[in-house]
Amino acid sequence: MAPSSTRTLWKGAISFGLVYIPVTLHSATAEHRMKFNLLDKKDFYPKRLSGGQKQRIAIIRQLMCSDHFLLMDEPFSGLDPVMKDECCEVISEVAALNELTTIIVVTHDIASSVQIADTIWLIGRDRDAEGNIVPGAYVKETLNLIERGLAWQPEVTKLPAFAETVREIREKFNTL
Repeated sequence: MAPSSTRTLWKGAISFGLVYIPVTLHSATAEHRMKFNLLDKKDFYPKRLSGGQKQRIAIIRQLMCSDHFLLMDEPFSGLDPVMKDECCEVISEVAALNELTTIIVVTHDIASSVQIADTIWLIGRDRDAEGNIVPGAYVKETLNLIERGLAWQPEVTKLPAFAETVREIREKFNTL
């Protein structure tokens, strides 16, 4: 059931409109809302939430749907810098819960992706002889952040290799 403007955060956006809410779902949802700084928003309607808060709700919904597989499309858009860092921290915590956990993040946010990833795939397109973009895209380059000593590091953003990797990706972005 899709969240609507007539359902509160708890009754629509997170609980999917369930009539009977198991205790385990309630406590898991409360834990996620606390991690994403939304604990006091339980009875809010979606129209009263900011764009960043709605984005965090979408992340919570994904976490509630699958124990070991998350697909996230632009999870950092609309978040202020503080919430972006907190979001990266929560995603890293979720990834560390179980070695079977796989998280695929599609994003243009280079720094956040380097902060949470162990592998980065740069996806791009080819151009024909006249410089026109050829339809279709593919992985043009793979960056192994484990080999670079960046994966799973606390305070990774303070490491020199972090800044170098972000700069390297930015330089390649125009050629993708």
